[in-house]
Amino acid sequence: MWFPDPDKLKRPVYKTLQGLIIDAIDAGELRPGERMPTHRDFAFQMKISVQTVSRTYDALCRLGYLVGEVGRGTFVRIRDTSSEAAMPFLPTRHEELIDLSMLKPVTDRLHYDAMQKGLVKLSDDLTRDLVQSFRPEEAFRDHAKVASRWLQGHRMDVDWKSLIFTNGAVPALLSAVMSAAPAGSAICVEELSFHILRPLCEYLGVRIHATRMDRMGLLPEAFEEICSQQSIRALVISPTVCNPRAHVMSLERRQEILEIARRNKVHIIENDVLGTMVKGAPPTLWQLDPDRVFYLTSFSKTIMPGLRAGILVLPPSMRVVGKNRHLVTNWMANPLAVDLLTLWMQDGTVDKLINWQGNALQKRQKLIAKLLPGVDYDSHKYAPHIWLPLPPNWQEGDFVAQARRHQVAIAGSLPFMMSDQSNEGDAIRMNAVRIALGPCREEQLSTALRVIASLIGAGSEAPLPLF
Repeated sequence: MWFPDPDKLKRPVYKTLQGLIIDAIDAGELRPGERMPTHRDFAFQMKISVQTVSRTYDALCRLGYLVGEVGRGTFVRIRDTSSEAAMPFLPTRHEELIDLSMLKPVTDRLHYDAMQKGLVKLSDDLTRDLVQSFRPEEAFRDHAKVASRWLQGHRMDVDWKSLIFTNGAVPALLSAVMSAAPAGSAICVEELSFHILRPLCEYLGVRIHATRMDRMGLLPEAFEEICSQQSIRALVISPTVCNPRAHVMSLERRQEILEIARRNKVHIIENDVLGTMVKGAPPTLWQLDPDRVFYLTSFSKTIMPGLRAGILVLPPSMRVVGKNRHLVTNWMANPLAVDLLTLWMQDGTVDKLINWQGNALQKRQKLIAKLLPGVDYDSHKYAPHIWLPLPPNWQEGDFVAQARRHQVAIAGSLPFMMSDQSNEGDAIRMNAVRIALGPCREEQLSTALRVIASLIGAGSEAPLPLF
């Protein structure tokens, strides 16, 4: 059975061990399908703790190098050459599983009814542009004016000429990052952020600096420190109910961050996919400085997953650049989705469904408070998820695995961590899980939360397999 050379281990041990195992897989020393040593055997041979081995195996499972099978052990994954690192959610859904790993809104019959009525309305009033248009500026001119008026109802006085429709938040984020930060440049990001952000920047050749946070969000002093040491082109930030930590940043801190950005000539990319649902939130960063901020929002998290439509508002000086970047990566948003979105903006359906979502999430937040009494977690009454720091007796990978054994799927912290995890202290501090509230029925959520509560109160030792 394969073991690495113990003399090659350096601090942090788990990070070095990950690298040694990856090197062995890449070199063919560990073959696809080969069984790895048990946690205890590995720990004994290497003279390290079982917890360090567990943490290493868990990280490599999430990165797609290993796969764990309950009752059988851990194996080198049989990988397709095109495979990528695992996302925090399950790629397929199992019938008996309560899947809280994917961030989705609550949906009900009214969402299906709204979609059906909307599509019937569009088919009855079919326009030439919907069928034949190939020029986004011409096709979406009237739609942009509708969206601009809708945003004005949310206290954002947006010039329709600065507005781009996108196929959701990710294409908007892609266009904004490409506009603000060319390949080889650097940006700041929150140390916990949207799991797509880090690989997106890697693919674009943009370096990221994970910036420290507290429970209110990005720390201004940490942002300023990086700006004083590096040439930073942009800051990507979610100040209102961010994913995964669900905080709402204060107005004072928003103003402080904007002032630092002005002094250092840094653009800001504001991800506000949940902000339109949050009543009483401070002004957006775009409202405070529209000349510096790229603003993006979408509707698959606040209305329904099937509405793959988003909006990107460009700073006036970046209109041409932003539209060019979107053109070469997406050409134009799906006209059918944009037609449906703007129809709903005009007839009030968008606001009706967003308000419904906010009320549904508040109800589920009350359920969490009831079923997890005394548990310390981060969230907000309009958040579709909670961020649960784990007690010292639990490691993230063990907790996720134990929940999965009880037919509950949740997301660990690793995909949301923007740092390279070279600082073991930071990695320990991020020992947490994200639990989504929207993907299932309320009674299923209650069942899942009872499982989570029982695990928090129990020890971390897994049951021994029976053969």
